[in-house]
Amino acid sequence: MTPARVVIASALAGAFLAAGAAAAATHIYSYDPADAVTRDAAGPLTFQVYKPLLGPAKVLNLRSTVAAADADLKHATDRDLGPGGLAALIGPRATGRQVYEIEPTEQGAALISALCPGAKRAWMAFSGFGFNEPLMIAVVSAPAPPSKTKVCRTLAYDFHGEWSGPPTTPLVQDGDSLLGRSSGPR
Repeated sequence: MTPARVVIASALAGAFLAAGAAAAATHIYSYDPADAVTRDAAGPLTFQVYKPLLGPAKVLNLRSTVAAADADLKHATDRDLGPGGLAALIGPRATGRQVYEIEPTEQGAALISALCPGAKRAWMAFSGFGFNEPLMIAVVSAPAPPSKTKVCRTLAYDFHGEWSGPPTTPLVQDGDSLLGRSSGPR
């Protein structure tokens, strides 16, 4: 490859990577329970989701839409769910699902207890996140040994909306509050 072509190829690769970084975004999706079981078990939920340009979305955390409760989620694998993984638990519905462990800290432990009474660990297997798309969640638990991993419940959600993110401009600049200004940032 000639030096000119190397420079052009490098410039194109850099432009592609910059465009990819610009296209990747964090979304905040809110969902309403689609049935009484979901309403009683978890209520409406809001998820912070990172959507890269390529590849599947990554769930960062979940929050109760109507209460002051949140839980961090950690990406998990099929191996974490035991022999056969998610497919052994829910069959063909496992295809394309992402699995996340509910972190058992603070409200995460309360969420585990609410969704899977008696469980010390629990996972959520999501059907996928998309604008105006329904969401199905298989909640899987690991009860105390010698019991095996099992599906506690399946939650069904209808898309409610997407929240706009926090402001990108600081609310205070150089000691001057932007909140009291009618003209906005300088």
